[in-house]
Amino acid sequence: MNSKERVLTSLRGGQPDRVPIVETPDLASLLNLAAALGIPSPGPEDTYLVHRMACRLVLELGLDAMLMPDPLDVMEHDGGIIRDRFGSEYRESVHGEPYLFRGPVEKLEDTVGLDMRPAVSSADFAPIAVTRDALGPERPVIMWLTAPFKLSWRLRGGMQELLTDFAKRPELVHALARVTTDLLVSMVEGAADAGVDAIILAGDIAGEEGPLFSPRHFREYVRPYYEEIVASSHARNMPVIYHGDGNMWPFMEEIIDIGFHGFNPIQPQCMDIAEVKRSVGDRLCLVGNIDCRDLLCTGTEEEVERVVRETIAIAAPGGGYMLHSSNSLHHDVRPENYIAMVRAGQKYGIYPD
Repeated sequence: MNSKERVLTSLRGGQPDRVPIVETPDLASLLNLAAALGIPSPGPEDTYLVHRMACRLVLELGLDAMLMPDPLDVMEHDGGIIRDRFGSEYRESVHGEPYLFRGPVEKLEDTVGLDMRPAVSSADFAPIAVTRDALGPERPVIMWLTAPFKLSWRLRGGMQELLTDFAKRPELVHALARVTTDLLVSMVEGAADAGVDAIILAGDIAGEEGPLFSPRHFREYVRPYYEEIVASSHARNMPVIYHGDGNMWPFMEEIIDIGFHGFNPIQPQCMDIAEVKRSVGDRLCLVGNIDCRDLLCTGTEEEVERVVRETIAIAAPGGGYMLHSSNSLHHDVRPENYIAMVRAGQKYGIYPD
């Protein structure tokens, strides 16, 4: 099997020749990995720096895919203020990460006539061609999209604002969900036209202790809109993975009913991979669970190999598992540990004939 066949077989619940290895990196982790492997990085003036670096590392490490970032996450710096294309404003943290402090929507009237789709252009899908050219047709292109719940709270200026709206301003919640869902359906269409093979829809709806809101609110404010996006992707033969950190147990049956093919990242601090495999592993492809909070940052390479071996033994039988970190590769991940993770996946992830 080639990588594309391996990934798509797993996402559809089948057993490939070996466990696919996929990952979600940030730029800092890409540069750290490149340095560890002795790979020169493109100059910072390269428009597609992240994508080219990811492709180089896929080929160097023998990964099946690195997941492409959401094209809508590009932001512009204006002095001390960072803005996204939809008018939300951020400041830079001491760690160099943008944090939201203001959104363009304060009341229901602000959504009248609001249409986010014109802010998207063909240039947003250009990195897909760059990735495809670098990796060839035998590897899949998987693209992140930010889910309506998260896009909505960005427009409101913070998650706490939208959660308050759940109780006090339901019309505003639905109006924002409508606008953001229309945008995401158009993004799915554009991704399919550009040659994307699968989508990962990302938006945390739970913390480690439990959900951010009730299953009733999920069914009222979230599920109908996710169903539209998944249906649009299904119509274009693109499997969809749901990404949600935290304790997602209250929502797992909903995720399956909506029609998601996979679930990521199965955070080990609050979701036991063996229990997840027993409960939903015959209905969802499981993607992740290798701890990027502690293990990949401070563990030894021997510990990483042991955890990967044990996780594969639990999650891989029968198919429907892809090796991935428990969220993403970030600047604190030791490149040597990630390389050990990949090598262990290649060593222990072979399925018997």
